[in-house]
Amino acid sequence: MVWLLPSIFKVNEYEKHMLHKKLIYIVLIVSFIACSSKNPGMSKDEIVRTLDEQAMQHETAVKAASAAMPEVTEDYTPPAGIKYRAKIETVGVKTLNVQAALKNVRSMKVSELGTLRIHRTGALVPMGGSLISVDEGYLLNSYQGIYLLDKDFKLIKQLFKNDVEFQRNGKRFFFQLNALLQSVYYNATHKQVQGVYTAYKHESNSSRTFLAFLPWDVLTAATEPLIEKDITSSVPLQGNLGHRVLFKFTTEGFMRGIPYSSRFYTNELKGDTLCYFDPTHSPDYPPSESAGSVRNGESHHIYDYQGKTRIRLAYDNTLYQLENASTLKAIYRLDFGSLQRADGQKVIGGSNVDDSYFVDRWLETDRHLFIKITKGYDSPNARKAKSVSLYSLIYDKRSGDFFALPPESNSEKPEFPYLTADGEPNMSFYPDGVVGNIPYTCLDAMKMKEKYPDVLKGQDIPDDELIVLTIE
Repeated sequence: MVWLLPSIFKVNEYEKHMLHKKLIYIVLIVSFIACSSKNPGMSKDEIVRTLDEQAMQHETAVKAASAAMPEVTEDYTPPAGIKYRAKIETVGVKTLNVQAALKNVRSMKVSELGTLRIHRTGALVPMGGSLISVDEGYLLNSYQGIYLLDKDFKLIKQLFKNDVEFQRNGKRFFFQLNALLQSVYYNATHKQVQGVYTAYKHESNSSRTFLAFLPWDVLTAATEPLIEKDITSSVPLQGNLGHRVLFKFTTEGFMRGIPYSSRFYTNELKGDTLCYFDPTHSPDYPPSESAGSVRNGESHHIYDYQGKTRIRLAYDNTLYQLENASTLKAIYRLDFGSLQRADGQKVIGGSNVDDSYFVDRWLETDRHLFIKITKGYDSPNARKAKSVSLYSLIYDKRSGDFFALPPESNSEKPEFPYLTADGEPNMSFYPDGVVGNIPYTCLDAMKMKEKYPDVLKGQDIPDDELIVLTIE
């Protein structure tokens, strides 16, 4: 692997100051118009005082955001060594019997979770995305960039634009990633969006990667979506975040996994290593040319829950909570009983895994866990050949009931079971994500029309428009 230090886009202090003054000037103009229209009886002095106060508040917010960003030069090298010894707490872990749940089959209606709502976003994002809660509503993080949605999931504006070449031919997508912001995180304390920015050089099969910090005030005040050249604060990140590599920002910095392993580090934002974790002590499973296969049947699951980061490593049965940079606490453990569990070495080596079980999805709300399980390696060819079995499990935290939804019937190929449709709209549902304790699914209008042909009937809606389904 080639380790690259990126060319960091920085500006000097004078340029930063002038940028902030320009932003304040724009805000003052908008505020003057607003004050004059909403308060026609205000005197000139009152308007000036109001605008001065708003300008001061804005300047304070910008300074606070800038101060929260680490000052790192392009040639900065993190100090060697690891600051803390890892601690793993297992007392009080809740065990979930998967084997029993697969036998405990029962249906569940959509209305048992809440009211199903359909939200037309107005955002043309055909490849979907994930949602992040912010004070104004939600951030939509997609391949195309970052979008701001209001509390009703309606598009307000695009905040950041990735460099992606995209083309659609019917149901098929063709795209090339030239540069994108990924692993997006909203830091509410410092009022900034954090992300990992990767610019690919396809001609040389290389890339440069850095941590990017975008002040919230700058993002929301801009009249056009920000692009790479607008990133004024960043930290070099060695190596590329390849497919399925564990990475997540935390309140203390970030977590980063070692590819094809269950090992990972916690780091400060400057890159200083805080702690090293190896909770499973499982062998690594890097692909090799001689193995004849590069498939990877399971990925990690990582998300925030009630202000804490929770993580389930690939091929591991335990969900942990990151208590701090050096402490993992086991929260849930899956017990497969006599059922075979896959491991990374077996899968990556091309062994027969038809009788092995994989964890495909893990979502959590205050009331439920939503867990998808497969028997056999899941792929389009496996579904076509019906050589894989798909299960949707639900754990009710209040009652302790752990059960599987009935398998889908009348299907040409296996599909994950859904919650039973009832009420209005009469639609089946199973979440693909959770935001602010709200289960949701994102799909474009074309898929929506295909799966639920009667729901959007008579509406003039582009095929690429993103639809958000929520249970509230």
